[in-house]
Amino acid sequence: MVYAIILSGGVGTRFGNQLPKQFLKINNKTILEYSIETFETHNLIDKIIIVSNPNFIKKTKEILAKNNYKKVCAIISGGNTRGESSYLGLKQINETENSKDKIKVLIHDSVRPNTSNKIISEIIKGFDEFKALSPAIKTTDTIYISNNTQIIKSIPNRDNIYKAQTPQGFDFNTIFNAYNKLEDSQKFTFPDDCSVLNFAYPNLEIKIVEGDNKNLKITFPEDLEVFKQLLTQ
Repeated sequence: MVYAIILSGGVGTRFGNQLPKQFLKINNKTILEYSIETFETHNLIDKIIIVSNPNFIKKTKEILAKNNYKKVCAIISGGNTRGESSYLGLKQINETENSKDKIKVLIHDSVRPNTSNKIISEIIKGFDEFKALSPAIKTTDTIYISNNTQIIKSIPNRDNIYKAQTPQGFDFNTIFNAYNKLEDSQKFTFPDDCSVLNFAYPNLEIKIVEGDNKNLKITFPEDLEVFKQLLTQ
């Protein structure tokens, strides 16, 4: 059983729009719809959970009703942070599935609407050997490590630096136990789910799957323009 948890709880403060960016339309289709359809049409995905901004549950349900998605099994309210929303999605699986030993889960940001089938397939294939996998791409930029005074403190070797993407894939029990292992004060402070796992189980290997520059995250208005261009290719 392979679940996809699609995180749609963001409010898009950096985008400068009152409507969360996952609800913006391109070619009469919302960003959220593009993301859902990637998993809906993938033959290795069994069920989809949508974790929504509580203020946009109704709008999300309207989108789902219009499209008649077959794999979406739940729409739940998200939390105050990305991490809390991930955890609530995992709790939904924990509460609805009796046997969890063979469940795998892919956690995806809804504002990455251009994820490829290849990335999803490679993650699921990788479960034969690893309990956690993430797409990532090598950085081509030099990275500076600084402090609050914007003084360069160190310059890491960029050959070892990757930019993380989603979906990130996990053995269900492994990632759920990782969240439960953390203190409440730290549980929802991490930037992504691999960070939670790495903190809880530092010796557990997380396999990097080759990412894709086209698997962009829509954060700023210019990202939306790039996505529009990708749709024409």
